[in-house]
Amino acid sequence: APRKRNPCPGIRAVGGRIYDPENGKTCHQCRQKTTDFAVACKQPGEKGPCSTHFCHTCLFNRYGENAKQAARKARWACPKCRGICNCSFCRKKRGETPTGILAHAAKATGHSSVHELLKQGSDMVAAAQTLTSLPAKIKKEQKEGNRKRALETDDDADGSVVDGDENVGTDLNAFPSSPANKKLKKGTSDESTDLLKTKLELPRGTLVTNVVGAKLEADDVGSAIQFYEFCRTFAEVFQIKKGQPEKVLQVITGGSRKGRVVPAVVADLHISLLSLIQEDRGENPLDYSRDGDAWITETGKYISESTVISKELPLDCLNQGVSGYKKLSPSLKLHVLNFLCDETLSTGTLRGLIVKQDEGATERKVAAREKIRAAKEKEKELKERLKNEMDKSMFLRKGEEIKSLISQIKELNEDKEAAVDDEKLGDLLRTKPVRKDKGVAYWKFDGYYKKTSIMRQGSSEVIMQ
Repeated sequence: APRKRNPCPGIRAVGGRIYDPENGKTCHQCRQKTTDFAVACKQPGEKGPCSTHFCHTCLFNRYGENAKQAARKARWACPKCRGICNCSFCRKKRGETPTGILAHAAKATGHSSVHELLKQGSDMVAAAQTLTSLPAKIKKEQKEGNRKRALETDDDADGSVVDGDENVGTDLNAFPSSPANKKLKKGTSDESTDLLKTKLELPRGTLVTNVVGAKLEADDVGSAIQFYEFCRTFAEVFQIKKGQPEKVLQVITGGSRKGRVVPAVVADLHISLLSLIQEDRGENPLDYSRDGDAWITETGKYISESTVISKELPLDCLNQGVSGYKKLSPSLKLHVLNFLCDETLSTGTLRGLIVKQDEGATERKVAAREKIRAAKEKEKELKERLKNEMDKSMFLRKGEEIKSLISQIKELNEDKEAAVDDEKLGDLLRTKPVRKDKGVAYWKFDGYYKKTSIMRQGSSEVIMQ
């Protein structure tokens, strides 16, 4: 639960600033009540003198003004009274977008303050933000954080000047005072890790009983997904048409149907799988009739010859042909179908395809990495040109050139993202779990619910989403 606001937090020292809820002065820019030197506006307002204060840090960073010099002026007007205040509240009142933290970008591009940068226009602001943006890798490292380095920064806080809007929305006077530890205590990491382990519990999820429109028993979901992924991967080899795998699953799980034949969509797929196995073994595939018994009894023969026979596979029923097949439960029919799918994976045709696809994936990865490297070099060059352009005098700057450079940098970032996606397209024919943890596997399939579901598979083989 979030911490409750403390109505009496007392005096606190944080990062070189002293927060005093009673005797401190509230800065209009950062909205923090501190004992920092602040200059008061000396202009008359509608209901008496203006009561606005600006702390020395915000006044310098955001407007380039010296607070002590401003305090000596007899009729000093604050930025709010002058109509140039760039705090988030005032900008929203004028219908403008809040700037966020811009002090670093302004200083990095040679401007004395955020106000001076804003006067140059939105294009210049965008250029400054582009130049000071960190690479994704550095951002990630900063986000993860080095705790030791973070604690050591307190030593330098007294001499640093922070951006005026950094504390907007956070009242540092609302929390109780606690001394800053500058050294990591032994055992703290282990304790926090144990705490997380005890508190973090993944949701159980919803039991999966429907796969691409086929209603299934919980124990059969894994077999159905295995079959569907096989068809999606090798559709071209077996000439599987769009919607055929879904139809097969729906027919198999639809229970016993009237009639003396196996539905054509189911029989045709079995015959295709059986024919590929026979070709690989050097046998002449028979011209099986989908209405006959031959393809069913032949399937039973291969099951009996297999070295990895499952006890669940029904040899007796398959020897009876169509009549025996129709007696099978949906679960057993799925087992028979997946048996043939697994057998085809050992054929020369599919093994050759897997090797070819694997080589192609490796080539794509190499090409993608080369694209990423080239894009980074080009981006570095464009940012250097952009910096040189901004270093020029305001009268010598070329606005169109700056816009063009920013546009090119954005396009390069899009190209890098596309190349990163290409690099991830390896192992196309092997689906790996997103994560494995203590006997539990988490799966994400491309063909399942438009890649929006993560499925959890435990040791019981029951799948949740």
